[in-house]
Amino acid sequence: MSSTIVEIPSVGPVTIVKSKRAKHLRITVKPDQTVRLTIPRGESVDRAKQFLHSKIPWITKHQHRLGKLENTPTNLQQPKINEPKSIDTLISRLEEMAKIHKFKYAKVSIRNQKTKWGSCSAKNNVSLNINLVRLPDQLRDYVILHELVHTRIKNHSKKFWAKLDTVVGGSAKELSKKLRKHRLASTA
Repeated sequence: MSSTIVEIPSVGPVTIVKSKRAKHLRITVKPDQTVRLTIPRGESVDRAKQFLHSKIPWITKHQHRLGKLENTPTNLQQPKINEPKSIDTLISRLEEMAKIHKFKYAKVSIRNQKTKWGSCSAKNNVSLNINLVRLPDQLRDYVILHELVHTRIKNHSKKFWAKLDTVVGGSAKELSKKLRKHRLASTA
């Protein structure tokens, strides 16, 4: 992976990264309002810059939104968390929720992800974001249950949402809306 930095008026510095793994042009606005443009192999830098310039309104909107969040309680850039304790907390809660609702998962990993709260692989390996410990308990449990439901239903169909509604004991989509207020970063 190679990278360069370009200065874009009204946006600031943008890190442009060429990635062998990327499949599409992707812009990420991070919580500190820095911007990254990822370019897939074979894509021209000129085309990538055109894409970047076409997304300036989107970028500035998200930088502004993240700037507002910086001074609110939902900001996740707080002092470092006690990682060993946090990892134990998340694993214990995952085990507890799986047992209560009779879900089975293969493995669990705890990561410091930049854009995802959690994921579930095709092999039922659950990955949780360490930053879940900063969320209200209801939203942390929602994410854990969301991934556990994916061990049975691998998509976001009506069947998935119906099952998730039953295990969260209410409207999963309402919890999903609440979770969006705590976004880690924005991506285009």
